[in-house]
Amino acid sequence: MNPIRVKRRNARGMTLAELLVGSALSMIVMGGVYSFYAAQTQALAAQRAYARSQDVTRTVIDLLGRELRMATYDPSNTAITTSPPGVCPGVKQGLLLGKLDEIQFVQDLNGDGDVTDEAENLHYYALGGELRRVDGVNAPVVLAKDLKANGFVLEYFDNSNPPVQLVPSGSPPALSTAQRNCVAKIRITVRASVPSTNPQDTTPLEAQSRAEIAIRNRSLSNF
Repeated sequence: MNPIRVKRRNARGMTLAELLVGSALSMIVMGGVYSFYAAQTQALAAQRAYARSQDVTRTVIDLLGRELRMATYDPSNTAITTSPPGVCPGVKQGLLLGKLDEIQFVQDLNGDGDVTDEAENLHYYALGGELRRVDGVNAPVVLAKDLKANGFVLEYFDNSNPPVQLVPSGSPPALSTAQRNCVAKIRITVRASVPSTNPQDTTPLEAQSRAEIAIRNRSLSNF
């Protein structure tokens, strides 16, 4: 037998069937890799969106809670008016506004006898899915977006044991002067709703944070 013909017979190429099978297997493997990558990408996007919703609620709670604790602080005893005899007498009238989704308060942080310096006259309010903070006469600053409807809720309590809730009334509901003088604790609830990044599940990702903040200058007293 001619050795040249033997070598050619042994070195033949792939048949059409083998090419088709190989292509099919390659497509299956590539499809699996793509599905895994797409699933991982969607999972990471969902985690980022959820983390974003958590950041919204925690940022608000941390900042507002820290500033509320110092509300009515007046070391010089000359910056904030003292409440007259009557309901909860002798407290500093530093809580200027108390609504269900809005609060304003003053504090003399540097002890210079006024409340005109930075972070001494603070106003928080919700508007159109945003929480805004106003410092003195400066323009409002957006602290958080993606709040749910009624996503910023304030509840007010006095210094009783157990605490009695002080409910805003009127239209729009707001605490009266007498009620504001008695506020010692405030419960803050923040709910965020971040749009889903998963095209197969458009359900918004939601998060909620809640904290009860004691106004130090009032919670330590018995009025």
